[in-house]
Amino acid sequence: MDLVKTISDFRSINQPLLLFGPPGVGKSQMVAQAAGKDPVIDCRLSMLDPVDLRGMPMINRGKECDATVNWARPDFIPADGQGILLLDELNTAPPAVQNAALQLVLDRRCGPHKLGDGWYIVAACNKASHKAHVNQISAPLRNRFVILDVEPDLSRWTKWAFERKIDQTVLGFLNWKPDALYNMPKDEHAPFPTPRSWALVSYLLKTVCKDGENKDYIAGTVGAAAAGEYYAYVDEIQHMPDVDKLLDGTETYLHDPRKPSITYAIVVNLVYKTVRKIEKVDRAAQVVSGFGEEFESLFFSNLLQGAKDDDKPELIINRNVRTWTQKHGYRADTALVY
Repeated sequence: MDLVKTISDFRSINQPLLLFGPPGVGKSQMVAQAAGKDPVIDCRLSMLDPVDLRGMPMINRGKECDATVNWARPDFIPADGQGILLLDELNTAPPAVQNAALQLVLDRRCGPHKLGDGWYIVAACNKASHKAHVNQISAPLRNRFVILDVEPDLSRWTKWAFERKIDQTVLGFLNWKPDALYNMPKDEHAPFPTPRSWALVSYLLKTVCKDGENKDYIAGTVGAAAAGEYYAYVDEIQHMPDVDKLLDGTETYLHDPRKPSITYAIVVNLVYKTVRKIEKVDRAAQVVSGFGEEFESLFFSNLLQGAKDDDKPELIINRNVRTWTQKHGYRADTALVY
């Protein structure tokens, strides 16, 4: 499921969505991507009391004992403009706060405050099976939403990762071992790999873990098992050929079925370089053509996912891209629409 497109579809008809997904899967980031240039107000309901939704009381004193109370509008219930209001951690909020949120979702108002017509409501939650401390969501509140389960998706995360310049070794490792993208731990106190924690690993590799230093930091981010597999992969690809030389034809590489990790690393590097210089696509396609159909598919699918907007028209009409997409029934036009 393309969650970004799904959110956009339901936003177009103003139908609230409730997203259930494990921690670190990127729910809030996908909401931000669906919002485009519009703002997202991230309202963490677990941090609020019911009165916070209604607003702080303001006493208007009249003559003698004649006084009234107005309620100051919370800044997360805007009256004007347009965007997405994300009610995050909905089921970690206490029942009284959920009841206050019910009016907001049902009537688009809370107490005297009406949510502006340009604002779309999305809620996000973890499940108890995700080892999160949650409260049950009442049936009336659940019934106001379309409820969707969000699962980790390597292809969608890879597209995002290319755009964010995630470290090439992280991308190569996860394409080589997709199961490592997300894995809940048996020990409730242990770190575990998620799309969010792998993005953090990329940042650590560029800052405090350069040149193989501080490997325990990586283990503390994705867990010892995932970190061990990652570093085994890194050690194995140390002997990979120079990808620039492969592209200019001064070096060749014959895929070794006993060392698929090296070929995965080469393909991800080729995608990285082609995304940044689209004119390299034909030469890169020629290189991967000798690796077998599996790696050709890895190259073209990731290239189509990671391409820059300005390069998409050129990619669609490229001879090598068209040949591969026609052979595999792959819709390049839909893959390139984000």
